[in-house]
Amino acid sequence: MKRMTKNAAAVGAVLSLAAPPAFAADALTPGYIWIGQAAGGAGNGAGAGNGNGNGAGAANGAGNGAGVGGAGTGTGAAGTGAGAAGNGVGAGVGAAANGNGAANGANGGVGAGNGNGAGNGNGVGAGANGVGTGANGNGANANGTGTTGANGNGTNGVGTNGNGTNGNGTTNGNGTTGVGSNGANGNGGVGSSQSAAGNTGSQGSLPLPGASAAPQTFNLAQTIQAGLRSSADVEVASRNVEIDRKRADQAAAAGRPNVNASGEAIRFDQKTIIALGSGPAITVTGTHEEILQLNVSNQLDLTGQIRAATDQYRLQSLADQFILGSIRNARILRAQTIYFNTLRAQHQVDVSNAALSNAQRQLTDATNLNNAGVGQRIDVLRAQTQVATAEQDLATAENNYGVALTSFNDLAGRPLNAPVTLQDAPGVTIAQPVTDFSQVGAPDAKAAPPLPNAPQEVAAINIGNALQYANQQRPEILQAQVNVRVAQTGIKLARAGLEPTFSLSAAGNYYPDTNFQFPRKRTAQIMANLNIPLYDGGATRDRVQEAHLSTGNAQTSLASTRSDVALDVRQSYLNLVTAAQQIGAANAALQSAVAARQLAELRYQGQVGTYLEVTDAQSALVQSENNQVDAVYNFLVARAQFQNSIGAPQVR
Repeated sequence: MKRMTKNAAAVGAVLSLAAPPAFAADALTPGYIWIGQAAGGAGNGAGAGNGNGNGAGAANGAGNGAGVGGAGTGTGAAGTGAGAAGNGVGAGVGAAANGNGAANGANGGVGAGNGNGAGNGNGVGAGANGVGTGANGNGANANGTGTTGANGNGTNGVGTNGNGTNGNGTTNGNGTTGVGSNGANGNGGVGSSQSAAGNTGSQGSLPLPGASAAPQTFNLAQTIQAGLRSSADVEVASRNVEIDRKRADQAAAAGRPNVNASGEAIRFDQKTIIALGSGPAITVTGTHEEILQLNVSNQLDLTGQIRAATDQYRLQSLADQFILGSIRNARILRAQTIYFNTLRAQHQVDVSNAALSNAQRQLTDATNLNNAGVGQRIDVLRAQTQVATAEQDLATAENNYGVALTSFNDLAGRPLNAPVTLQDAPGVTIAQPVTDFSQVGAPDAKAAPPLPNAPQEVAAINIGNALQYANQQRPEILQAQVNVRVAQTGIKLARAGLEPTFSLSAAGNYYPDTNFQFPRKRTAQIMANLNIPLYDGGATRDRVQEAHLSTGNAQTSLASTRSDVALDVRQSYLNLVTAAQQIGAANAALQSAVAARQLAELRYQGQVGTYLEVTDAQSALVQSENNQVDAVYNFLVARAQFQNSIGAPQVR
């Protein structure tokens, strides 16, 4: 690369220009296909970017852009090589060039992926992070006059790099995968890439009645409460608790007195009269008969079967309460995760906005320096590519934020497109990304690291105490313990087939009209019933054995649940320790990246550093800013997971 040096006053005057002038006709505008024209014979220009185009007289002219070759001196033979098609979406076609010593090459279509390699000539332009959807680009054979062409190689593509073949006077270049085709003997165009964010599914959320689409501010506690109210699983589990309570009452009712009242009225076609010998006739029944009866009965629980059945349903209701607790804890963890991930996406939009602002300002600097003769054209083209890349990253970040907001609204039972403002978690001090590069060590908004007490918080955790607490508080373990008791009660109930039953009943009858059959208007009776089963074909024995086996299964499940909980606690603890360590590392890396970016900016403005230093430092800065955002919210999610693992989720 040619090094340009000017005095500091001249450089400062150039950088103070208000805005870059309008681009020339051969300038490259991000997002558009640009056809470069190189007049003369073999191109000897310097290329910029990441593609490799080996023009005669210029080694590795890379990327996309414009170059001006020297005068053509000879008449080259027609190009004969055919470039292989790149693998991608769309198509790009290189334009054939016919002339004496001049090669007019055109880029293929705009490609999705990373960068276009330039062909012969002064290949100048974007090598990395191309924009668009083109692929499968074929450089056309050009019948040009000039010196021997070189192989045009598309570089930094997403997929397989296509290689052009040698032609006489031109190059048949092939676009790389996801990249627009390489032009023949010309300047590559700018492509672009765009990645779509994946959608996040929802789990068991119900729209809340009266939920408004008006803007609303949520903190963590409000998010959790809204998530619990909208959870279908929580609603169903709550009903299951009540269902088993009612079943327990039903079982207990078998041991309580039952009172029945009945009435009966009969109409006969005629009276029933009998005569015994020569005696008088006797009316046995009249033309009608009425009976009123009141009955009180009670089954005595001599063998404890009724009590056992009642206890079993009450235990099942208790198990359902623990299931409800487990579902609530899972819902709380889901609410925390969605809340933190939405904030993460919001901060990553801030990072992308700052990166775009930095890229636009750097494009202005590069353009002004080039117009004043102290910079290079290749720096302008690289800056344009950097702006296009930053725009893509911003679009992706905004899409991810939109997806996160949709998931949040689904969790909270609100309309999916309702605007939301989230308050950041207590102790989190992530500020706007760095944009001040006026001097090395300039104050920045990230001077106060977020969550500075995270390592101390994790160091205070006693893993032994955490395991003991989880064994006492995790709803899954408590539910498994209750299930063992339910199974043991089932053994008692299984024996009912061969256990005696005893019941007492009392009844009173009233007959409005007396007759021979019912000579008294009122009668009363007491009855006792004892039932002793002797043999049921072995059914009861089999039921008892089945109940013992079920008890064994319940005990095995309890042991397995305890093991799973212990594993969950240890894994979540290790994840929390790692997340806390990453916060400190991310903070340190960010401070170094800020200083490196500031230094690269000043070196480039003074023309003692290359533009590659600026782009590398900017990429490292953006990565470090995103890493810090990820480290903070990874820690918050890991802390929520650890709290959930011990059965003590934080709801505020």
